[in-house]
Amino acid sequence: MMITVILCDDDRFILQLATERINEVIKQYKLTAQIGCIATDRVEILQYMKKNNGPYLVFLDLDLGVGKLNGIDVAKQIKSQEYNAKIVFTTNHHEMAMQVLKSGVEPFGFLEKTTDLDRLSDGYRRYIQMAISAGDEVIRQEESIELVVGIDETLLIQKNQILYINSEKTVSHGVTYHTVDGSCITVRDTMEHIAMEMGEEFARIHRSIIANRKHIIGLDGMEVRLSNGECIPCAVRMRAEVKKWLRR
Repeated sequence: MMITVILCDDDRFILQLATERINEVIKQYKLTAQIGCIATDRVEILQYMKKNNGPYLVFLDLDLGVGKLNGIDVAKQIKSQEYNAKIVFTTNHHEMAMQVLKSGVEPFGFLEKTTDLDRLSDGYRRYIQMAISAGDEVIRQEESIELVVGIDETLLIQKNQILYINSEKTVSHGVTYHTVDGSCITVRDTMEHIAMEMGEEFARIHRSIIANRKHIIGLDGMEVRLSNGECIPCAVRMRAEVKKWLRR
């Protein structure tokens, strides 16, 4: 997952220094991150976020100067527009950290403005790596499904490893997940619930079958052919739709 880094400070020298240091650590540690926006006020940040996709890691100055909103207020506006944005407050005013915690903003962390450039770079590297790890964990959760296979026993399966799911005639409310490695996992569920849970990458190609569209590679008469060579039934009404998928 590519993390988009946003910098906001009223001091252009600090912005330049931060930009140089962050680009260096991204290159040195081969981090999947890029600087997307270098801003001196909240308006520039919010405009950028309206036009570009995250996930965002924002290094935000707590004190943006006289006559401007402070970092806490700016953070609230960022969160209202992009709730999942991760905000690291940069400051020399350690006493303000408690104000942040009391504000309910939920900071991703704090970074001291320091003349120790190695220490500064290490701080940027650490937070970027943390943001990448957090983003990867979200992806894993979104792309997996947890199956209840017994009393107090669950099994986590990657969605892209599922070929298809079929309802079982001999088991009341039983459905079986067929995976790429040849596993067959039967659980209690309904096809209607599964269809909603699996998302648009899966389609109900037959009354009793929900298939992973990514694994459909051909259409042979009244059956679809899967990536593992297996053929499964396809309803007449779904044939035209399957042909569209195969042409894409």
